[in-house]
Amino acid sequence: MKFTIDPIIFEQFPDFSAGLVAMKGIDNLVADRDIEAFLRHASLEAGLLLKLRPLASDHGVRVYRDALAKCGMDGVPAMERVIRELGEHIAAEQQAALAGETAARGPGSVTGLIGDTALPRINPACDLARGAELQFRLPVFAFDMGDESEALALRRAEEGDRFLDADGAEQPLGEAEIVFALGHEISVRRFFCDEGKLGAVVPETRNILMVIPCFAATRRKAMSVRNELARRMKDSFGRTAETAWLDRDTAEFVSEI
Repeated sequence: MKFTIDPIIFEQFPDFSAGLVAMKGIDNLVADRDIEAFLRHASLEAGLLLKLRPLASDHGVRVYRDALAKCGMDGVPAMERVIRELGEHIAAEQQAALAGETAARGPGSVTGLIGDTALPRINPACDLARGAELQFRLPVFAFDMGDESEALALRRAEEGDRFLDADGAEQPLGEAEIVFALGHEISVRRFFCDEGKLGAVVPETRNILMVIPCFAATRRKAMSVRNELARRMKDSFGRTAETAWLDRDTAEFVSEI
């Protein structure tokens, strides 16, 4: 399992770095109660924050928006997209409650304020990543590394690259776009915005690499997220988690497990 960051990324963003968690031989088919509870709890906390303050006032969200603006890319950072999805989910639930389609909740209850549900579950590894995005408001990407024959790279888009969106439709790439690539197959485009079909974690995924991209202002939090993910993955999947940190001085990771 290998991940590299092209030096050109550090030329534009000298303070860029990334936390990594790698694991091999996971069982991603069976639902995990601890991960489900984590996603539910993270949804609850994020829902309360949405009630208390606008998303634009979140420091972590602003850091990633500023990075996009610096490199002239449009898009919504991954964690912001997930938080918005939760907001839409809560709003839909509240509308259903008003229409009498769900059981009424007590006016003094927390669930009465934000709803009694979490984001829809996908699979354990994806649920864990999305829960971390909700709780910590940092982008967390999970990559299916397959048989490990292809290295993952964070680099500029180049000729021959292909990006399929989540529905499998091919989308054109910008000339200088920053992407996460497995060979010429693009898994994430617009730096830390749009996750596609290629390299996405599915129930059959066995070898996984989680990446938490960050900048100086979010580095300490990203380190905490990396450690939290490693602990939860070890507890839920019963495998050894390998962690690493990449920056301009150490821009390559090769699994030792």
